[in-house]
Amino acid sequence: MKTVEINMRPTDIKGIKFNNSFMAKPGEPVKMEVKTNVGIKLNPAAPTIASVVVLFSARDEKETILLEVETVTMVSVNTFVDNLDKVIKDNYINTIMMAVNEKIRVLATMVGLNITVPAVKFEYSDESDSIDADIFRNM
Repeated sequence: MKTVEINMRPTDIKGIKFNNSFMAKPGEPVKMEVKTNVGIKLNPAAPTIASVVVLFSARDEKETILLEVETVTMVSVNTFVDNLDKVIKDNYINTIMMAVNEKIRVLATMVGLNITVPAVKFEYSDESDSIDADIFRNM
C-alpha cells in the first residue's frame, strides 16, 4: 500500500455579496434561511489537484438581508489517486468545512450579522484503537 501525501492550502474567500436594506429595532429577531453548497472540482489537466468550492448564503424571508460568501480550498496530492473527489469528500471535507465556517463567522460579525453556522459532525467508532482505523468519516 502506497502512502499518499495530501496538502490542503488555507481556505481563501473568492467572493462576498452583502446587502442590508432592513430596518429593525436593535435586538429584534430575524428569521434567516441559511444554505451551503459544496462542490469538489477536479482538474483534468493536473489530476493531482482539486479545488473545494463552498457557496454559503444567508437571507431573510423578505430578502432584505443577504450575505453570500464563496470560498475555495485547494487540495493536492503527491501522486495520482483514483476518485480524488471521493477521497476528499469521505476524509477531508469536515476539516475544510471547519475552516469555511470560521471564515463565515468572522465575515458575518464584521457586517453585523449574528449567524450561527451548523456544527461539523464527526463519527467515532471503537476501531480507533487500531492505528489504521478510519475514525473520522463524513456523515
